[in-house]
Amino acid sequence: MYMKTRFKLVLLICCFSISFVEAQDTIPFTLGNDYRIYIKATINDSEPLDFIFDTGANAMVVNTSKTDSKLNLEFDGSTENTGANGVSNQKVSSLNKIQVGKFLRKNEELIGIAYPNSYVFDGVIGYPFFEDYLVEINYELQKLILHQSKKSIQDIDSYEKLKMTMTGEVPFIDFTVFKGEKGVEFPAMIDTGFNGTLIVYHNIVSKFDLADQYEIKRISQSSGTDGNVIESSQVIIPKAMLGNNIIENLDVNLNLTPASTDFTAILGGTVLKEFNWIISFKNSIVYVKPII
Repeated sequence: MYMKTRFKLVLLICCFSISFVEAQDTIPFTLGNDYRIYIKATINDSEPLDFIFDTGANAMVVNTSKTDSKLNLEFDGSTENTGANGVSNQKVSSLNKIQVGKFLRKNEELIGIAYPNSYVFDGVIGYPFFEDYLVEINYELQKLILHQSKKSIQDIDSYEKLKMTMTGEVPFIDFTVFKGEKGVEFPAMIDTGFNGTLIVYHNIVSKFDLADQYEIKRISQSSGTDGNVIESSQVIIPKAMLGNNIIENLDVNLNLTPASTDFTAILGGTVLKEFNWIISFKNSIVYVKPII
């Protein structure tokens, strides 16, 4: 019956020369003061909860510091969670129902992580929730627009097409910082779950001798989900490039502490929000357009 109905629709379109735009679905989001993307989600028919849409996460996560009183989850397993600082063991709840708007996924695993009390979100929706779609992140309209294909994106020619690599199951694009007139290129993770600008990790800082190239504003410390502490120097890099787009006076954390991770760099919401994005996770392609 489905194939027959579809065949009739195609004939109707051909006969009357009606242009066809493939269906798309929209999910509104709120851009937080931390420049993270907040969407509403329910877990096992719960009340709507505040989740981050995180392109730098390949799993679904609940913040047990906030949700233990809201959700009655049974944690029946454990998994290794790879963070920016290394690997930690976290508990897992299986066979859950997750819904965002009209999108429902059943039998989903949820990783339970006790984030610090300063973290206001209830959990994380990783990109695999929408990986079957072209995911448009429109910061201007504060909407996630999910496309079946490029045919439904009328202005895609106004975007710059960039190659993306999935490394460790998360997306990276090439990013360039300048040492004087010389550009240094390295992969940076597209991470809507990171509330900063750019972190460059020790292996890249050491490889390209970046630590002594810029005036140091301050030395800071940060901790990942694994609890490890890393030390960074905060510097201003006068010039950087994302594709053909020049970014001036970029606030960057250069990691000074060796870490048990292969991460090279993380590009966060403070920079990402200056662009609109269309990401094809399955085809490893990203389209980017600066917001003017």
